Formats: sequence, structure tokens, C-alpha cells
Amino acid sequence: MKSIKTKKFKHIQNSTPIYQGNYLTVEELIINLPNGGIGKREIVQVKNAAAVLAVDEKQKVHLIRQYRHAVQRYTLEIPAGLINENETPEHTALRECEEETGYKPHNLKKLLYYAHSEGYSTGYTTLFLGTKLEYTGIINPDSTECIERVSMPFEEFFQLIKKQQILDSKSILSGLIYKYDIQISAST
Repeated sequence: MKSIKTKKFKHIQNSTPIYQGNYLTVEELIINLPNGGIGKREIVQVKNAAAVLAVDEKQKVHLIRQYRHAVQRYTLEIPAGLINENETPEHTALRECEEETGYKPHNLKKLLYYAHSEGYSTGYTTLFLGTKLEYTGIINPDSTECIERVSMPFEEFFQLIKKQQILDSKSILSGLIYKYDIQISAST
């Protein structure tokens, strides 16, 4: 298999701040393109995030349902949150899982680190599988979150992904990777 060239390109001619908010910053860049041309890009700068697919010993997943204004609908998602300053992705995943579902994973396995909107955003998300769950009952969502806890068998969650009823990329990716890992483990 041929490797893909991943030459970093750092030829910014000009950067103009457009918007500064609590969650994100938007700036307009004028850049030199690899082919010699000039391009304009609007870049959204956000904090990185971490998320966890929490699976108990009975193969039930622990999710959240919340209304997402950007897509104007309720979504079913794995617990996730922004990585705070001086916090690791692992710590964020553990904190968010317990705050949003009441379950604390005692085992975390990194599934994936990916750029969630690489065409216009600086943000990366780290996905984890959380197992050996302990129910602490400590549910403490952020003051701006209105969430509902949802638990279901993993296979039911996977069918929702296949039926395109799960829209959230972090939930889809973690479900697909976990399903693949189950199949590989079963065949060996």
C-alpha cells in the first residue's frame, strides 16, 4: 500500500479575526496553496474533545439523548465533552461519562483520535471504550445541558447506526470500531 503524502503547509499570508465567543473563535486566513495559488479559508478554532462508549458486562451501552439546536433535533450520543486546560483526554472521558450517565468506567481503551471537521475546524476528538462500569449515580451535567440517560443493548445501538438514526459522528465511529473489534475477537 502506498503511503499518502502529508506535507504540512504553513504559508499563511494574512489572518483576520472574525468572531470570538466562549466556545469558538473564527478567523479568515489568506493562504498560499501547494499549487502556487492563493486561497481564502474561514477556520473555526475550538477546544479538543473526548468521548466514551460505555459498555457494561451485559453488553448494554449507556448513552445520552439531548436536543441539538444546530441540527434542530434530538440526538442519541455517547457521553462526551471538551478537554479542559491541564486535563488529559482520558480524564475528560471519565469525568463526562460519570457526569452524564452516572457510570464510572474503571477501564478505558483508546479507540481513535480524529479531526472531526478538518475542512474548517481545528478540533480533534479522542474516542474511548469504557468498560468495568461502576454505577455511582453521580449525574451532574453542565448547567446548559438538558440530557436524558438512555441504556440499550449494544446490538440495538448498532442497528440504529445502520438505519442512520444515529447522526453523531463520534457515536457512529465508536460503535463501528467496537463492532469490528467484537467480530475480530470472535474469529480468533
